[in-house]
Amino acid sequence: MSSRITYAVSFLLAAGGFLWPFWPLSVLGIILSALTGRWIFAVFMGLLLDVAWSIPTGVWDTIYLPFTALAVVVALLRYFFADYFLDRSPTDTL
Repeated sequence: MSSRITYAVSFLLAAGGFLWPFWPLSVLGIILSALTGRWIFAVFMGLLLDVAWSIPTGVWDTIYLPFTALAVVVALLRYFFADYFLDRSPTDTL
């Protein structure tokens, strides 16, 4: 999938989840962005959505960022498990 399409689709899903108060669409947009290797964009969208949905105040304001945490976790999962799921070697033919 090309970068332009990935950025557009993931941002549209995240924005759609915010405009219609349906947060699973936003989660899907962040996961799509992080799994395709655009982890900086995923973290940026996570921070933007956390601010838009209003970050909690008090003790939780520094550690409770659910969309950003999701972006970081999915990006780390992709980094550690990419060798198991993504085949980067050319296929062998007879």
